[in-house]
Amino acid sequence: MKTMRGASEASPRPRTIGKLAKEAKVNVETIRFYERRGLLRQPKAPATGWRVYEDSAVWVIHYIKLARQLGFTLAEIRKVMGSLGGGKSFCASVQRAYQDKIGLIGEKIHQLQAARRELKKARAACLKRSATGDCPMAQRCSPQFTVPIEQVRIRR
Repeated sequence: MKTMRGASEASPRPRTIGKLAKEAKVNVETIRFYERRGLLRQPKAPATGWRVYEDSAVWVIHYIKLARQLGFTLAEIRKVMGSLGGGKSFCASVQRAYQDKIGLIGEKIHQLQAARRELKKARAACLKRSATGDCPMAQRCSPQFTVPIEQVRIRR
């Protein structure tokens, strides 16, 4: 028995910007933004109809979302995406970008820890001056902002 072709087989619909947005779980405007920023290639406009995106566009958007979650800026993502399609060179670029980001985060942690130590010292000194009356601003503060020396506990 012969079956009619196409009657039961659904032909895949072309991946328009709306379908791509749905698949990638982003807004259509997000796709347009990525295109303007050079992170996602915009397909060529056909003579008639809508632009059709390749399968790789979904992967690219997922990669961008992951990179953003990991703290990469759009400029850093664009730099890595520049080696897209280069096989091993792309993987090497991603690994290098991860290593660079790990280093930057390590530096930032060190800087934040140093700033925290300095703030604690400054706060302790301020509390002590305020409690002993040595603070020139203490006379201007209302009593609710001054702390008696007995209540001052310096945490290190």
